[in-house]
Amino acid sequence: MLLEEFARDICDYFETLPQVKQCRLYGSLSRKTFDKYSDIDLELDVSGIDNGRFLLELPNLLSKKMQIIFYDYAPSLAPEKYVVSVATKEENPFMLVDISCVATPHFSTVTKQELRRRNNQYDHMTKLFCTNLKHYLRGLACDSEIQKMYKKLFLSETFPFSKKAMLEQVYAWLKNNADEKHAAYIQSFERYLL
Repeated sequence: MLLEEFARDICDYFETLPQVKQCRLYGSLSRKTFDKYSDIDLELDVSGIDNGRFLLELPNLLSKKMQIIFYDYAPSLAPEKYVVSVATKEENPFMLVDISCVATPHFSTVTKQELRRRNNQYDHMTKLFCTNLKHYLRGLACDSEIQKMYKKLFLSETFPFSKKAMLEQVYAWLKNNADEKHAAYIQSFERYLL
């Protein structure tokens, strides 16, 4: 399924939910500047209810529509902004769905700490790896982000490793620690590392 079609399918589903006032695309899809590494950026307007609490329900709600490989909240943005990233496509590991949950008025009830508690290390590292590999493949300046990811996982210095070597080591860790649910998704990154 094409990126645009898949995004529309997800929006159509969310718009069937009574809590969702509007589902809007933003980012590269809305600007028509997407490429083969692009993700899907959605904004859900749930004005009238607690958008932080609704964010916590999103992975479960989306799992009623499609298989979810993993999800990872963005605690660094909370409580000013609520975002969750969801992976659903094994064949295209870059096709994450980043869902921002907004409301007027905005609620600040879900804290950074609560989102951190709900995340797990494996899924968080998978999201970081996906993002950093995408930036590396696009030729963007991503040295410091790859180094931060590497240090977070291995708790060691990055010198003398290159960006590619660090990505390969993180990939090896993900592959060696993948459970059945993640295995095919993680394997699909391999062709981008050769």
